[in-house]
Amino acid sequence: MAIWMAVALAAAVFPPEDVDGLPRSLQADPEWKAVEGVVAARMGIWTGHGFEFSAVRTDNTEAKSKQATFFTASLLGGVQLYENVVLLGTYEGDIASKVTVQVGGAYLGWREHPKQRYGKGVPDEVMIYAGAVVGRFKVHKDDFGTFDAGVGFAGGVALGWVLTSHLSFQLYGEYRLIEFDYDREITSGDDSVGGSTLLIAAGIDFRF
Repeated sequence: MAIWMAVALAAAVFPPEDVDGLPRSLQADPEWKAVEGVVAARMGIWTGHGFEFSAVRTDNTEAKSKQATFFTASLLGGVQLYENVVLLGTYEGDIASKVTVQVGGAYLGWREHPKQRYGKGVPDEVMIYAGAVVGRFKVHKDDFGTFDAGVGFAGGVALGWVLTSHLSFQLYGEYRLIEFDYDREITSGDDSVGGSTLLIAAGIDFRF
């Protein structure tokens, strides 16, 4: 509580400088808000060698999937507090040939504005974030078997370039650690998919 009071006091006593092109939350004007809504959409790829799967089951049949990279699209929504603290929830769909993944999660982030300090040549915004993700992995092949839901960790960085007072273009790099356990007994091979993976995406961020 003391930290939040100090932040609020600092924001009131030392308002940020008015810099053209920065989001409204960074401008010293009567419309400055301590709390802003955030909605974002992003698309990219999610990849990892751990997505490849091959296992021999107890009936001597083989379950195999070679897909290691997915096209990903996600929506994020939440709030930004005092220009820096960001709370986001996300829903994501991922698709490859005969394989789909659905992911949901919650992130806590910290956003800085390096261009105010360093000037040209750096992004307008940099956000570091981390959180928890849950998901379901499904292979669309006859008698392939299913995978249990997975729970894991995600953390990443987003670089932003301001387009208007409300919109910015974002580039994301995100590390994920999540596994989906295979639900059938096997005699050899993989008993799960996933593990250490990487998501790379681009998107638009809208604040209001």
